[in-house]
Order: sequence, then structure tokens, then C-alpha cells
Amino acid sequence: MCMTTTSVPLLTVSLPVADTQMIALSELQENTHGATNFLKHALRCSGQLDAILLEVLPSGEYVIRDGNRRVETARALGWTEIRADLYSGLSEGDWALLLSSVHNRSENPVEEARNYRVLLRSLTPEGIAANTGHPLSRIKARLALLKLPDDVLELVGSDTLALSVAERASKLKGPFLTRAVNEIRIAAGNGKRYGAKDLKDVTVARSGALGAMLMAAAPPPVSLIPPAEVLALEVRELCARRNVDVAELLTELGLSVSNAVTVAHQHARMN
Repeated sequence: MCMTTTSVPLLTVSLPVADTQMIALSELQENTHGATNFLKHALRCSGQLDAILLEVLPSGEYVIRDGNRRVETARALGWTEIRADLYSGLSEGDWALLLSSVHNRSENPVEEARNYRVLLRSLTPEGIAANTGHPLSRIKARLALLKLPDDVLELVGSDTLALSVAERASKLKGPFLTRAVNEIRIAAGNGKRYGAKDLKDVTVARSGALGAMLMAAAPPPVSLIPPAEVLALEVRELCARRNVDVAELLTELGLSVSNAVTVAHQHARMN
């Protein structure tokens, strides 16, 4: 028997060699909205290990594609410049593949999810995994995050919303997803944290609703057959196998057909 296999397409992308330069921080504008930055100690002790990625626009301006937190930290430490890899002329697909391959563990899971969404234009999730080396489960989890509205996504990684809670919320559907999103927004507006315990109230309500739906859809319980009817069926089958007439059997038992019916009715009333 001939077996066929479906191969995962690998992208062939020829990216230009990056132009690595030291760029003045005064020329950069970082975007760290909603992010929590824990890099200050690492940069102070170890210095900058990896270059940030910059897109050079036709106007000559720079857009930070990767490294917003490092720029913010460098500025806080009093640095005046930072090492950067400069690229120009890349398509969104090129950037998505490049950025998805930069980190084994993304600094920004929301941006990672958006990059995967761009790659879905030409690849399946399996193809993204093959081209980036990231586990398929992680890719699917990141893509699921995009079910959340943009204003909630901006809160992921902040003091309001942890990634793990956001991932669990993104698995909800319908009114339960809407309820979770509204509660996250209220928590953010009040400057409070929306944690696993808060989300549990939504998931418990969902479980209760699903249980009620299953109970409503369940078939009615099967009614039990009275023992007398079961015995009567067995007697009839036995009489048929032995070629004995049921009326003759009743006569041998000292019962007529009318008496047998009366006894059966009395038995039914007693039970």
C-alpha cells in the first residue's frame, strides 16, 4: 500500500545583512505600555548582550521592532546610546519571521502572537513551528490570545493581567468571554489586579451553565419493566421451547386463565 505524507513548507527568505551601529537614545522612542520591566539589574551587571532591532524608514527615522524594554532600561541607567541591528525594506512577513526567530522565549507575547498572525497568511501553525523552531502548542496558545480585544491585550504582562490568566481567559467563548473581558477592564480602571481567583468565578459559572445544558439534553430515564412481566415472558418462551400450551400449564398449576389474571392484578396491587 502506498503511503503519502504531507510535508510542511519551509520558507526561503533572503534577508539582508543587518547594519550594526551604536544609535543615540535621543533618536529612539520606546513603547512599553502595559509592560513590566525587570531588565535593569541584568543590564547594569552584564551590559547589553543582544542588539535591538530597528527598522529604518525612508525618512531616516527609526522604529524599534525588538528591544523596547532594553531602550527604556538603558535610558533609566543613564546610557546615551545602544547597539542596534538596522534593517530597511523588509516586508511585514519578513519582519514577522525575523522577530519570531529572535527569542526562544518572547519578551512580549502579544507582539509574538501578532507576528504569528502575519505568518498565517502564508503558513499553517505547523508551518510556523517548522520555520521558527517554536513548539506548536505555544504558537496556538499565542494565537488564541488574539481573541481578546486590543485594549485588554495591552494589559498582558502588566500589574493588572498576567499572561497565564490572559491565556485562560482567551479560551472562553460567548458571554463568558465577554464577562471576563468586562471584568478585566473594570479591574484596570480601578488600578487593581485581575487574577486567577477572579477568573475562576467566570469558569465556575461556565461549568454550571454547561452542566445545566447537558442535564436538559439528557434523555429521560428508562422505565423499569415489572418483574411479573419479565417472568411471564420467560414462561412463554419456555413453553414454546417445550411445545407446551400455556393454558395447559395453568391447568396443571390449578389455575384457569381468568384466575391467573385475577392473581396477577392482586399481585400488582400489593406491590
